[in-house]
Order: sequence, then structure tokens, then C-alpha cells
Amino acid sequence: MDSDLLLTEGLHISQDPLVAVSRNSCKKLKQWQQWSLEVIPSLIQPFLEYKRLSDNLRNEVVRESSICGNDCPKRKLKIVRVTFSVLTVCPCMPAALQLLRKGYFPCAPLTPMLAVHIKVLCLVKELFVRIPPNTSAWCEALESFFRSLGYKVDAKEGIRRQFSNAYHWYCPGSQDDQQSAPTSPKQPSNIPSEYLRHRCPLCFSGANTSISDAIICIDACFTQKRRSGHEDDPRNPTGTVFLPQADLDEMEANVEVLRNPPRVSKPTARRKGGHTVDQAQDTYEDGMRILTSVLDGCNDSFLAADETRQKVRHSRIFFSDTGIMALLCRHDCVIYLANMTSAGEKQHYTLTLLKALFDQLPLDFRVGVLYDIGCQLECSCRKWEFLETFLPCRTFAISVFHAFGHQWPCQLIYHPRKQAGFALSDGEGCERFWSAIRPLIPSLHVSGFHQRLFVIDFQVRHLDRKSLANLGGWLRRRWDHCQEKKKSALDGLNKSGVDRATLHTEWQAQVATQTKPTPRCSWNKGEEAVMQIISIHKSLEAQEATLHELESSQLLGNIDVVTLDIQLADCHSNISWFKCVLRQKRAALGVGEQANLAQLRNNAYLQLRMNARALKARLRDRL
Repeated sequence: MDSDLLLTEGLHISQDPLVAVSRNSCKKLKQWQQWSLEVIPSLIQPFLEYKRLSDNLRNEVVRESSICGNDCPKRKLKIVRVTFSVLTVCPCMPAALQLLRKGYFPCAPLTPMLAVHIKVLCLVKELFVRIPPNTSAWCEALESFFRSLGYKVDAKEGIRRQFSNAYHWYCPGSQDDQQSAPTSPKQPSNIPSEYLRHRCPLCFSGANTSISDAIICIDACFTQKRRSGHEDDPRNPTGTVFLPQADLDEMEANVEVLRNPPRVSKPTARRKGGHTVDQAQDTYEDGMRILTSVLDGCNDSFLAADETRQKVRHSRIFFSDTGIMALLCRHDCVIYLANMTSAGEKQHYTLTLLKALFDQLPLDFRVGVLYDIGCQLECSCRKWEFLETFLPCRTFAISVFHAFGHQWPCQLIYHPRKQAGFALSDGEGCERFWSAIRPLIPSLHVSGFHQRLFVIDFQVRHLDRKSLANLGGWLRRRWDHCQEKKKSALDGLNKSGVDRATLHTEWQAQVATQTKPTPRCSWNKGEEAVMQIISIHKSLEAQEATLHELESSQLLGNIDVVTLDIQLADCHSNISWFKCVLRQKRAALGVGEQANLAQLRNNAYLQLRMNARALKARLRDRL
């Protein structure tokens, strides 16, 4: 067990001299110190011995009562083990050691009132990674079963608290792999670090001759939240795939510094031929292959990239943790997780995950990065010099299911099916991971901070074991699928009658033509501004209609109060934003175009067109 992961380091006890420390907090701190420093370390060897003697818990181990022969103070404890037992304990033979030798695990480090058989804990552990963990329901059913057998549990609150404590402490001690995400770069080497080889043997343990040595995907999930008011819980002494909060804070500070350098005086616009040269021409950012106008269009298509309009921005009021961002390999193995505490997919979360990965890889290790807004990520890295030392061997692309929301020139460059090195990887491994841990959402909303991370880590380890056992079948299925795709492509190529060299030439010509700069000036600028105003006005009306529906629901009282408050706050903010933009657009038009706007608003064709656009926007928001 890692000595750096003691529970007492994560226990939050108020240091305010004006706040009295509760008796329960002091008791909890003392008990967690005993668990971490004394009991759990002393039970590891007896536990391994019991597993050996019982043939990995298959057989019962019969032992006589263990009483030391020393002249030390002894006392008797009455402990529930389905049948009631009495143990004589002393400093030489504590209750936890005696119980474990008999195949039971205690609920407390010194004076347990309940002991649970290890087989029962194994069953519960396997059950709780397949259904939402619920110790209350389990203990209620167990108490009902005891009553049917004629037993009476002598406890004011039943056995829930004691059973939960025993289960909680059994889980860390029964784990075989306790490796945490490394917090420092690996030593210079020509192979990936041991941590990465442990996370995915297929990606990081063997030689690779393809264009990309490894392919990863990144995505965020805003349903894995945690409500405020549950901070006072201890840290769990187990390995974790979550990055330290200090790394996230450090990257956020670096991003702010790079994006907001010290201001310098800007040169005035140059004049050429008697006309002012436009400084905002449609050009390429350094190192990019698509235009800035295309990047702006992609950015507007995804609300997740717009940190000021993200739908979850108001959830920060009700939730301390607003989501999780994950980095997975192409085999759907979790490499790193980042706990999100701000609204929206702020870029420093993605950069921290990438830096943590690149720090554990050789500099010449080629990595393909799939992200919902991979075009924006690469542009930021090149424009602001984020992760500059790692960029030469990194290739960016867009996840398959999100690629169709990007501009067509962006798809030509960043679609993984149109870019060499990504093969048939779809970049949607994170979505499959979110689906796998979806049952945890209700219980983790009201859990403690460290308990939430512990439960997710526990689920990740279960998925790792499941994935490792099925890697052979996964490779076979993907190989067969690849061969089918290859055969279909070759058949189509042969039927076309065009050689590959010609097709490659035509494809390069198409990409060059459809990604070149286009003239920015247009005689339809006024009409485009009118259409923008009409579209914004329709969206404003839709938001006002949504607000009316929410207020009606509030009067009827048929919706959760917290959810309704978040939706109302979000709706009011959207209405304010649309009104502000509408005022800016109208002010920018001028008097003549304002009159033209009044005429066009009664045009039947434009009304129908704008209605269709508003309906499309609403459908996209709901999807």
C-alpha cells in the first residue's frame, strides 16, 4: 500500500478557531488514523495467508480461538457474525487479526460490533460494480433475512453503518493493482512508462510500425456531478487514475498567462494604394491547414467550446464538481481522468490530460488525438504555444460522430476517415465509458468528494479487468471488420476503373480547392446582417416560450426544484444574451438598412426560411 495515500491526509477538519470541532469529526479522524496506520497494514499478510489456506476463498479454514500467552490486559467483545460470538482481545491479538484468521472482516479498527464474512464482501463488491452501489438496500434486505431466521440485530440504526464501514475498508485491501497516475515526468527512455504499459498493454507495450503509435480520445461528461455540502470525507488509500488538482490549477494559470501576455502598442493599419489594408483578412493561422473563418464556424457549432454560453454554467451554484473529463486509448482503456470544477469544457482540462500523457512517453512516440473540437485544440496549441515541445509527433482529428457538425473544409482535414494514421478508430471510446458508469450518477450526486473518486476508480478497475479478458475477442472482431472494409473498398476501386495515382491526385486537388481562402467582400453583407437579426429574434422568442413553460411547471410543482432552478437560471441568461446581441446587431446596421429590415420581416419566404432555421437550432440543442 502506498504510504503517501493515507486517509488522514484527505480528511477535512475546519481550522477556523471560531468553529468548534465536533466530537464526531474528532472520532472519525482518530478512527481513520488507526485504519490507515495500524489495522490495514497489519492485516495484509494474514489476508493473503487466509486466501492461500482457503484456496482463494473456496474452502473454509477451521482454526481454534487465538489467545496470546502473554500477561497483557484482555477484554471480551461481543460481535455479530450471523451467529453471535465473543472474542477475548489484547494488544498482542487484536480483534481485527483474530476475525480475519477466521475469514471475517471487522467494521471498526479496535472494538468492532459487526464482522462480515470475506465471501459476502466479495459478493457485494462484484455486485456493486454491475449495479448502482446501494448499501442501504443491501443491509435492509440482510436485516429482513436475519429476522426471518429469528435473529435480532442490537443496533439503533441497524447494521448499515457498520456494514458500510467494513465494505469500505475491505475494498482497498483486496485490490491487487494499486498504481496511481504518476505526478512527475518519467526518466528519459525510448519506451513508454510502466504506468502506461499497465493501463493498456496493446498501445504502449509493443513496437508499432503504423503512422501513429497510439490513438487516444478525449471527451467530457457533465452528468457525473456532485452536489455541494458533502466535503467532510476522508481520502481513500488506493491507486487512482484522477490527475491531482494541483496539476489542473497549474495548467489553468499557464493558459491564462499565455493567452493574456503583457499589452504592447499595436501598429496602425497600413495603407496601400490609398486604401486601408484590412487586418482581419481570411487567412491561415501558423501551421494550420484551414482558414480562420472555418475555425470560427466550427467554434460556433459547439456550445461545449463556448465557455460563456455553456448550459452547465449555472450548475456551479448547486454542484461543487460539475463533471469529468477522460482520456482513453483506442481500446477503450482509461488512461487518465480529470475532475472538473468549472462550467464548460475549459481548455486547460484537455491540455493537462495531454501533458500528463506526453510526459510518460518518448518524444518521438507518435500519438493521434481524437477530440470533439480537435481543430480548435490544434489551433490553440499552435497560436498560444501550448505543449509546444510535444507537437511535432502529434496528429489531431475529430471524433467520427461529431465531425458532421463541423464545416466541410474542416472535415476534409480533420475527419479520421480522411486522414492517414487513424484507420477505423472512431474516437467515441469516452462515450462508451460514460455509458458504462451511467448507473453511478444518482448516488454520486450526494456522495463525498473522495468517496466519489474512489467509486469511479473502483469502476474503472472493474472495466479494466473486463476489457483485458476480452482483448483477444476485440482484436478478432476488429480484424474481421477491417478485412470486410478493405474488401469492399478494393471492389469499389476495381469497378471504378481509375488507378490509385489518379484518385490521389484528384483528392489532393479537391482538398486544395475547397480549403483555399475565399473573397471576404460581398454585396450581400446587408442582407446577411438582416438574416442574422431575424434568426436571433426567432431564437429569443423560442427561449421566451421555454421560460413560460418552465414557469408553468413551477406553479404545477411537477419537476425537481434544483433542476428547475438550473433551467430557469439558464433560460434567463440566454434571454439576456440574445437581447444584448440583438441590440448590438441593430446598432451596427444603420438607418437605411433598418428600414430595409422592416420590409424584409414581412417577406413570406424569409419568414419561412427563418422558422426552419430556428426549428433546426432547437432540434440540434435537444440532440
